[in-house]
Amino acid sequence: MYLTQTNYIRHLPKDQYEAILEMCSYANNLYNVGLYQIRQHFFAANKYLRYEENYHLCKDNENYKLLQAGISQQILRTCDHAFRSFFALLSKKKSGSYDKNARIPHYRTKGGKYLLVLSANAISIRNGNLIVPMSRTFSKQHPDLDSIRIPVPDRISGKHIAEARIVPVLNGKALKIQYCYEQEEEPQNLNADNVLAIDVGLDNLASCVTTTGTSFIVDGRKLKSINQWYNKQLAHYASIKDHQNVKGFTVRMSLITDKRNRRVTDYMHKAARHIVDYCIANDIGTLIVGHNADQKRAVNMGKANNQKFVQIPFDQLRTYLKTLCERYGIAYIETEESYTSKASFLDGDEIPVYDAKHPYTSSFSGKRIKRGLYRTKENTLVNADINGACNIAKKGKQNLSFEGLCSGLLASPLRIRIA
Repeated sequence: MYLTQTNYIRHLPKDQYEAILEMCSYANNLYNVGLYQIRQHFFAANKYLRYEENYHLCKDNENYKLLQAGISQQILRTCDHAFRSFFALLSKKKSGSYDKNARIPHYRTKGGKYLLVLSANAISIRNGNLIVPMSRTFSKQHPDLDSIRIPVPDRISGKHIAEARIVPVLNGKALKIQYCYEQEEEPQNLNADNVLAIDVGLDNLASCVTTTGTSFIVDGRKLKSINQWYNKQLAHYASIKDHQNVKGFTVRMSLITDKRNRRVTDYMHKAARHIVDYCIANDIGTLIVGHNADQKRAVNMGKANNQKFVQIPFDQLRTYLKTLCERYGIAYIETEESYTSKASFLDGDEIPVYDAKHPYTSSFSGKRIKRGLYRTKENTLVNADINGACNIAKKGKQNLSFEGLCSGLLASPLRIRIA
């Protein structure tokens, strides 16, 4: 399997840093050149311009020659991939399996910066440094620049790096590098009959219950706090910007957005790691996660709650969980979660699948009486989100330990606060 490590590039000599930014500018120009050729061919002939044909049209462009050949080819492949995705969406839209708008790929902003992709044959590591390849034309323009050397983190030293990406942040205010490296899987030989089910939410980011009779909740209020700080800061600087008649997204607004994104990503990584570590420590070999497609579209929970809900990247948590499960040999299952919050697990309610054309009209045995509390038919009070997690487990896997899930449901869940 392949993993990715991201680091910000720091303490690089000024001439090397500026050289990378210059190459990112050429990459931005080349992307627009490649996309222009594909778009014009599509408008004129109503046909797709294949990568091989586009390559011959672009290889004599000055931006192509100013970049190492492998990097230039990767940029043209990105243009190719963007248009292939566009045609795939058009096909899905015609068949009715996709209901959003399929928009043709747009040009990148003039004067902007674009990422540099180094494939395996372009990666050279010497004395613990990644050597960024330069074309002959670029080297002639910079005779005093011997090479561009980026230190490789000790954590991935000696590993096979399949790809490296140099990504400009905030239009070149910062640079980060992503190493995609090969990692051997570490199967733990866990018991697949032991299941942990997760109901993903807002205040309770991950409500977890197991068939071994335990339950816990990964706190989500820290993420709400991060977003509240971000929205307050953004509104403050937006008001200043408006008074100064400044248009667009300012540098300060971009900086706080980047900081917010890094904090959220860090929290999601730690939450996923805690859940998977719990599975390993307790011999749990199956993870079931609830998921609703398009759950954020047209959501209406009030202005304030809409903002909080939409800004939390729940799919990011699911992606991290899936990657960790693959690494440690844990079966990962995503299941549709409609009606899991309404149905009573203890009363054995049937849990239908939501269908807009044929809505479910029957009532359920219990109901949520207030935030976080669910009352069953027998007036038993249980945690509402843990009840939802039990129903997700029921939907996702047959032949579960009913007694174990009941024990986890009736227990008082431990709240885990991620630092």
